[in-house]
Amino acid sequence: MNTALSEYIAAAKARGASDSFVVELLERNGWPRKEVYAAFAAIYETPKRGAGVAESARDAFLYLLSFGTLSVWAWNLGSLFFTLIDIWYRDPVFTPQLFVGRNVAISENMAALVVSFPIYMVTMRILLSDLAQKPEKLESGVRKWLTYIALLISASVVIGDLIAVVDYFLRGEITTTFLLKVLTVFVIAGGVFLYYLQPLEKPEAQA
Repeated sequence: MNTALSEYIAAAKARGASDSFVVELLERNGWPRKEVYAAFAAIYETPKRGAGVAESARDAFLYLLSFGTLSVWAWNLGSLFFTLIDIWYRDPVFTPQLFVGRNVAISENMAALVVSFPIYMVTMRILLSDLAQKPEKLESGVRKWLTYIALLISASVVIGDLIAVVDYFLRGEITTTFLLKVLTVFVIAGGVFLYYLQPLEKPEAQA
């Protein structure tokens, strides 16, 4: 592509000349139409057909995968702590037979954590790398919609957690085990909420 031609077109358009006028003028001065159109394409940076759709679909897949694996991780982390709390603060009616089931639950939770967390980290690394290379994606509708859905779910869990605390307090049924489980849910859900809220409030700060 001829750089001088592109500079001339840009200068002409800056002075208010229309595209059709510039094309006609250049053709009259011997410039091939193919070169003129190539210069215009470079100036406008015409995207390839379907590129935007494919990119949005890819971003949606990555965000859904990251939120999905995060949900699996958060759920199993909470479940693991619940089981450990039940073991550390045994109920008076606890029976030894239940211990075997809790061992199985711990094993399942650990397996889910080992699989889901690395996938989440790799997915987020790809997303953050894309954001670093293309800052305009911070304003992506796909990113904002899915992030706000994650915030809504996290906020709902925290609110439900607080409602349960107040309910049990009013009924006088608060126990150490219950409070520890409530604290576990609050820390996990609240942490997820704050993690995703920060980059939405300050786009220049990466998550």
